[in-house]
Amino acid sequence: MVGFGTSPSFLTAAAVVALCLTGVNARTRRHGRSAHVGDADFSTRCANMAIVQMTDMTINVTEYHGANTPVSPAGPGSAAFCRFGAEIKTSSQSKVYFEVWMPDDWSRRFAMVGNGGDAGSVNYPDMSVPLTKYHFAVASTNTGHNGAPFDGTFAISNPQSQIDFGHRAVHLTATYSKKLIRTYYGGDGAKYNYWIGCSAGGRQGLKEIQLNADTFDGSLIGAAPHWWSHYNGYVYRSNAFVNKVGSTGFLTAANYKTIGIEVLEQCDVLGQDKLKDGIITDPVSYLASSCLRKSKPLSSFLSFLLSQQTKCSPKLEGLLCSAKGANKATCLSQAQIETMYTIWADWKSSTGLATGPGGTNYFPGVLAGADGPPGVPYGPSPDYFTYQVLNKTSPQPLTVNSEAEFEKLLKTADDTDPGQTNAINPDISEFLSRGKLMTYVGLADSLVPARLSLLYHERVNAKLGNVDESYRLFAIPGMSHCGGGNSAFNLGQASQSDISLGGNLQSANFTAKYDMILALIAWVEKNQAPDSLVGVNYVNGDKRQGVAFERLMCPWPQLGYYRDGDTTKASSFACK
Repeated sequence: MVGFGTSPSFLTAAAVVALCLTGVNARTRRHGRSAHVGDADFSTRCANMAIVQMTDMTINVTEYHGANTPVSPAGPGSAAFCRFGAEIKTSSQSKVYFEVWMPDDWSRRFAMVGNGGDAGSVNYPDMSVPLTKYHFAVASTNTGHNGAPFDGTFAISNPQSQIDFGHRAVHLTATYSKKLIRTYYGGDGAKYNYWIGCSAGGRQGLKEIQLNADTFDGSLIGAAPHWWSHYNGYVYRSNAFVNKVGSTGFLTAANYKTIGIEVLEQCDVLGQDKLKDGIITDPVSYLASSCLRKSKPLSSFLSFLLSQQTKCSPKLEGLLCSAKGANKATCLSQAQIETMYTIWADWKSSTGLATGPGGTNYFPGVLAGADGPPGVPYGPSPDYFTYQVLNKTSPQPLTVNSEAEFEKLLKTADDTDPGQTNAINPDISEFLSRGKLMTYVGLADSLVPARLSLLYHERVNAKLGNVDESYRLFAIPGMSHCGGGNSAFNLGQASQSDISLGGNLQSANFTAKYDMILALIAWVEKNQAPDSLVGVNYVNGDKRQGVAFERLMCPWPQLGYYRDGDTTKASSFACK
């Protein structure tokens, strides 16, 4: 059985001989990239990977894919590569499946991509672009179970699978993949190792650098729900109690649209943001942000909240059906307005006592300008409480009758932390002493509130002092969850789509100024820290149709404000 952190045994002698006969050695590399020695040679190497032996590993697939050959279910054709898939036994009742794809034209870099929701499959769609565009050898895992991304029944009566999901699958996949890459290409293997993930994939990445500081040299992490127990609690509460379907205060998608128009009217031009562009640049900002970079950071989240000024604090009473001149087709009731105010507010315990890390209450609310919950709990949330916290042994719905009852359930989740999924440790000094962490979040994210990412950044600074040389957060105005929205959200981040599918999230230019992954590479390998980035919005959301406009993105707590000139160019903005 593979224990956590156990290194897989190396190859059998027969495997080494077979691989050497096919030319898998250091001579196949030149100028930092693998040599183009012909598809036939790489095809033979790939076939010979079928005899590789490692502890507790069972090979499922070794197959060579030529260039531009569609790979189901990854989508359009990619670069030529060797596909290797295997299972790792983690206990008598659990196993992890993973795949690593190794391109002919290799940059000597390894990247692992994260998953979304409850995972349940290798993240094939997110593997293709890192392989083809950046020439990474790239890996992904099913996190220890097969199933839908919003199905938590994998955890029923199986604490080992919970651990696989919580952290073990990521670590083992990275460890085995590095060994396999070294075997396939020969020599010393990957020179640099990266993590790329958003949403649940962001939580995975944070957990790994907290537990195993030497796995990755650089981590790109977006919108991480790292406080997993409270995040699931927040999402469930927001839908089951706050915006409950059938309640007098229930908000529909149409209601959110009405509210969004009003919020934009009140907050588009606000503070230092003088440009009316349909984007709320600064819904929340630090007071005296410039001095925070020069002084000891605040010591708790309570202080963190006091140090912030919510610049966008819209009043919705003008939308009341009783208001003068109200539009009867779109107006709201007082109960609906109270629902929206509650969603924007922090979720606090009934006692008012701080219970969480850094002196927090339960969870930060979403920022004004972000849509709220749809009235139906986010899939993983009820299953997390039902099968991991309450340990129910058969499929069934979660039934909670009051918020007081739910608070007790949340305490149990905190006390037990099933699968060790929470990634809340701010002491990442070991990783930051050798690696670089770049995080990002959309300030209009309605699924994972943006202030959760701001909270973690603040807590790390409070614990370690100013970590700007190794950890930077980019807050993206107007961006929704991991991407999307009406802003310049295409930055070359996690989960890019192929250009044949529109190139969603791909950068406009293949440079470190426009591309987050390239910026992280430059930071890790050349110590060139990203002082700003350029995001773009594409015409009709399609990169093939060209750039509609650019915006300057800055390391938090700075944001990009319009100065003068062409409003579609990032050069007309400055970090302040």
